[in-house]
Amino acid sequence: MIRLADIGLAELQVFDAVYRYRSVIEASRSLDLPQPTVSRWLAKLRNHFRDTLFVRTPRGMEPTRTAEAIAGPVRDMLQIYRDRLMQERSFDPATTARNFRIAASDFGQLTVLPALDRWAAQTAPRARFSAIALGRETLPEGLETGEIDLAVGGFPALASGIIEQTLYEDEYVCAFRQNHPLAGDGALTLSSFQSARHIVVSARIAGHVHQQVEDQLLATLVPENVRLTSYAFSLAPMLIGETDLILTIPRRVAGFLQSQLGLAIVRPPIELPRFRVKQYWHERSKHDPGHRWLRQGIVELLSNRARK
Repeated sequence: MIRLADIGLAELQVFDAVYRYRSVIEASRSLDLPQPTVSRWLAKLRNHFRDTLFVRTPRGMEPTRTAEAIAGPVRDMLQIYRDRLMQERSFDPATTARNFRIAASDFGQLTVLPALDRWAAQTAPRARFSAIALGRETLPEGLETGEIDLAVGGFPALASGIIEQTLYEDEYVCAFRQNHPLAGDGALTLSSFQSARHIVVSARIAGHVHQQVEDQLLATLVPENVRLTSYAFSLAPMLIGETDLILTIPRRVAGFLQSQLGLAIVRPPIELPRFRVKQYWHERSKHDPGHRWLRQGIVELLSNRARK
């Protein structure tokens, strides 16, 4: 007979994370715990069930039959804890030491996390904010299970049960170094745009709305003129350097780095869609007072910036 009642919450969380990520390293990252701690609690679970639970394979930590049998009940118990206990407890920003986990692109992390830290410095000095890597497959599940508190960005059709709120609208611009050969020409023409060398930001891994723009750029540009491809919005502008590369990115990204990197910003010669940046959370979190505090803070920070 499988007994879960004698297992602590921490051990259940470790089991659930290793089961979903198939990795002790990834589980430790998701739980914000040292890897030795995760390994120690996993050893306690193995001793309790008298089963290895997970077997190391080239594909990762594969669950045994016992692990498969308890995975569902463990998930249900953790959900009950999150739904009833976490949301019913009071929340005081002045005393909370809660770690809020936010999924965003690299640029989203660059803008959201430092702003949240400054915003909370006086009213919630012990609150913490952690960046969670984006993933097309894991984002909806992370929001549902509570491993991710919020996601910030533009993600189409995440899943049922996910609530979204628009923070601001943005548009795409072309950025290049200020002494670029095209800098003095004013508006870019389609011909000069197509004949120039480019760096393209790819968002295929995260499933970000930028993928639509990426596809349009690749359809417009000559393949050999796409000289570099980057998966990082914040890194790509730094790669322009002393080159003659053109980068097409959201205006807020370009504006954030314009003065530091000496960028010239112009409108693209092709019609690119405007997009909305939103925050996303699961409906189970909507009544959590700490979660409401976080959502309100992000609205205050990003919406106010958008109006500046």
